[in-house]
Amino acid sequence: METLAVGETFLFECFRLDRRGLSQRDERGVFAPVAIGSRALDVLGVLVGADGDVVSKDQIMAAVWPGTVVEDNNLTVQIAALRRILDRGRAEASRIQTVAGRGYRFVATVTRQSADVGSNGAAVSDGGGRLSTSVSREPPVEGPGMPQGHPERRLVTVLSCCIAGFAPPAGELDPEEVLAKLAALHNVCHR
Repeated sequence: METLAVGETFLFECFRLDRRGLSQRDERGVFAPVAIGSRALDVLGVLVGADGDVVSKDQIMAAVWPGTVVEDNNLTVQIAALRRILDRGRAEASRIQTVAGRGYRFVATVTRQSADVGSNGAAVSDGGGRLSTSVSREPPVEGPGMPQGHPERRLVTVLSCCIAGFAPPAGELDPEEVLAKLAALHNVCHR
């Protein structure tokens, strides 16, 4: 079974799963980290990454506890912990379905996003209403600052306004993605 790749993000309902962990959207629309154990997080990664297919107990255990002999109840405990978190306040059936005699299936609709690093070192994503960066390959300007209208200065201004909460762009704004883009911009500017 695959593990989460760097820059890979799974979105489902009010949750986001990436290499940093599980986050849930709060009432302001901001993703906040969810306290979850590392084994439960690994189990969730296997289930979400299966694209709605049934994953056998043996497959999950091999992915989460590689080379280790563990009892089935360890998996049962992790599934129960996930259900407590993912199904809290939910009237519908669980997001994790038990398929008798076969394993488990993650039944929520999942959107997979991959953030890649472009040729100029800036982070770019696969879209979905997210900000995208396009950093000029012009050499850095000497002196204390960049001239008015310089593409990098405009990008920093837009991102700074977004972080401060002013004039958010159309669509969803992911603060962690903005920070990644700022880091990529910093790397491009300080080559």
